[in-house]
Amino acid sequence: MLEAVAFDHRDTLAEFRWDEGLWRRGVRALVAAAGADPILADRVGEGLRRRFTRGEAGLAELDYPAAVSAALAEAGAGAPPAAVRRGIEAEFRAWAPARHVHPDTPALLDGVRRLGLRVAVAANTFDPPGLFRAGLDEQGIGARADAVVLSCEVGVRKPHPRFYAAVLHALGTDAGAVMFVGDSFADDVAGPSEAGMRACLATWYRKDREAAGRGVTICTEPLHVVQILEGIVESGRAGKI
Repeated sequence: MLEAVAFDHRDTLAEFRWDEGLWRRGVRALVAAAGADPILADRVGEGLRRRFTRGEAGLAELDYPAAVSAALAEAGAGAPPAAVRRGIEAEFRAWAPARHVHPDTPALLDGVRRLGLRVAVAANTFDPPGLFRAGLDEQGIGARADAVVLSCEVGVRKPHPRFYAAVLHALGTDAGAVMFVGDSFADDVAGPSEAGMRACLATWYRKDREAAGRGVTICTEPLHVVQILEGIVESGRAGKI
């Protein structure tokens, strides 16, 4: 019997649009809020880019406060933890124009909850958890979620098995009672399936070519997910699954 649905965030419930101009603005805001000389922004940005590249090599999540602290120190602008936090907060605010919640996301989550299913947000992010959760609240997602699982708190990114174990722990249920929904075949379909969950590929923001020919359940728009769930729930009540 299905009990819960776990949703990826980026390119599923919301879109994040990379913008080089916002990147530079964010780094400048970070440097200024950390109390460093603005002229060092380019050097700090270069230091952060190097650490992003290193972080992509494995599934351990980037410790962003540590990365920012190290990049500032390398640029000759060492800062205490409180100043680093202020810098990261300023950078996060600078990126606000890049974050766009899908207009159907509230109806999607409300539809899932009306079926008696719990909702989890399960996201890869190195943003500090307090900032990320505040962003979910601003997007109208936080109040609709029973659990929020973030790679920055788990310590590893999807598709590491420990991430999916954290999702199940947060929902308090077995893998067979959860459906995972997201835009990445590796992270949101293959990984959850290996953990014993059902999975659905979300394609309304992007189409993952890795899923081609694999017999994956696909949803082309958010409310299509609710339609699929209605069928599963009804079948479960009828004792068919």
